[in-house]
Amino acid sequence: MGKPRNGNSMDGKRPERPERTEFNDEAGFSTDVYRTFLPEPIRECPVARAAPKPARRAKLTDEFIASLQSEAKQFYVWDAKHKGLGVRVGSSGKKSFVLKLSLPGKRSDWKTLEASTMSAAVVEYHDLMAKFGRGEALPTRQTEALWQDLVDRFEKEHLQHVKPTTAVSYRSALKLIREALRNRPVRVLTYEDVKAFHAGMADRPRQANVAVQLCKLIFDRAEAWKMRDLNTNPVDLLRKSGWKPNPEEQRDVRLSDEQLQKIGDALTAMEAAGKESSYTIAAVRLLFFTGRRLREVLGLKWSQVDLDGRNLVIEHHKTDGKVGTLKTPLNDAALEVLQSLERLKFFKGGKEVEHPYVLPGNLPRDDSDEEPKPINDLRKFWGRMAKLAGMELIQKESGEATTFRRHDLRHAHGNAAADLDMTLQTTAALLGHKDAHTSARYSKAGENKALAASQKVSGSLKEKMGRKG
Repeated sequence: MGKPRNGNSMDGKRPERPERTEFNDEAGFSTDVYRTFLPEPIRECPVARAAPKPARRAKLTDEFIASLQSEAKQFYVWDAKHKGLGVRVGSSGKKSFVLKLSLPGKRSDWKTLEASTMSAAVVEYHDLMAKFGRGEALPTRQTEALWQDLVDRFEKEHLQHVKPTTAVSYRSALKLIREALRNRPVRVLTYEDVKAFHAGMADRPRQANVAVQLCKLIFDRAEAWKMRDLNTNPVDLLRKSGWKPNPEEQRDVRLSDEQLQKIGDALTAMEAAGKESSYTIAAVRLLFFTGRRLREVLGLKWSQVDLDGRNLVIEHHKTDGKVGTLKTPLNDAALEVLQSLERLKFFKGGKEVEHPYVLPGNLPRDDSDEEPKPINDLRKFWGRMAKLAGMELIQKESGEATTFRRHDLRHAHGNAAADLDMTLQTTAALLGHKDAHTSARYSKAGENKALAASQKVSGSLKEKMGRKG
């Protein structure tokens, strides 16, 4: 007898069927073959989506566009005649023309137009639609340049062509200018924005005037850099509107002969005491006798002094925007001061070298990389000299008291020239003014001689008129 098909030796008997486990509805299944399916909760019917608002359409005209009022969100009004041409009204009230082009696949391309009137927008619309129909690439509008970016570029490119001291004063004003109109597009700024900025600095009248002058330069550069349309400088329009800068009070300080004598006596006493540097005393005397600016005197090098030709070659002078030179005649008094100064020497690299500055401020050590420098300032010495001369405060011509400044010595030089009846052109040459009109303030110093001059002129005319025949 052969083996059963299942291969088990069961003596031909059928195997017993295993007992089935009774199904319990309440108990969970003990095997992962079966999974319990929890019924999903019945969902509520979704709220029907609101129907979109119909597009606003109208016959666009300049008068209609001007009558549109801003809302909480920006909206569009489309022209009933020209498909895709519309005007966008922002929440701030700004309005601009747009063009919406339909592309395959329910896509669209939006263009912001450059036009500012409806007639110009229609012309630009037809031009863009013609290019779109021919398959040409449409021009993309450049990103609007912001005010702070323009000021940063101006500071980087313009200030490298001015004197370092002028650049320092400009940067302090540019900080205020940059923050005043921050995040405003350069193209949309108007003269009213500049006027409001100027009015906001009422407590600093002179600085406000300087800031407006800088704004004019900045807007000129914006036109050259194609960030604004030509001939749209807001500062020029501001002046045409009748705006006037803040009145600035003139110091109108005139040192009397007695005050000049006090200063001379104080310098002589300080020199005799031997407690002050001879170079600081010489610096004040050079300010007196040359009429040059403070930094021009302190930064003077021996290479700029021509004792034989009796000239001073002034570098970086204020009258020119570029770096240049200006020759100033060396008079006897200034020449005497320069000849009395000792030329300091120091060791550099084991060799004795001469200090390059006429008024040295330091003596570098041989073992250091320190560069020779001039006297930095006369502030402390000036205070001691003014106190000794009894001139810590001086009086204006208006009678108001003011501090005694180092720049007043330059004015004293110009007033002395006016007292000697020198012409404005001669005074301008002495002080290094680019324009003789700048020296006109010193002509007031000679007004006390006007009566005598008038007497001479009238006497001459009377004599000629009295002649017979």
